Amino acid sequence: MLCLFWLTRARFRPGLLVGVFTALIAAARFIVEYFRQPDAQLTEFAARTGLSMGQWLTIPLILLGLGLVVWSLTRREMASGKPAGSATGTAPEVDTETA
Repeated sequence: MLCLFWLTRARFRPGLLVGVFTALIAAARFIVEYFRQPDAQLTEFAARTGLSMGQWLTIPLILLGLGLVVWSLTRREMASGKPAGSATGTAPEVDTETA
């Protein structure tokens, strides 16, 4: 995640880093659930559906993360942090005199 933040322009796209993080964490949890033994009360459910309850609950998180990524990529980038109209990146002067 730090690589995405510092080496790309992802930090200027609202929702992109959160979406990638959510999708990756959910995908990791989905994989880990393959190795967990299902809870005793959910053993029959896992045998019937082929997925554990944790995997079923993780699928919406994966979709939510991917949706955030798509949403953030369809929007314009935020400003780069430099003030508008400033070629050098210095802050514009503000007139503080009162009339």
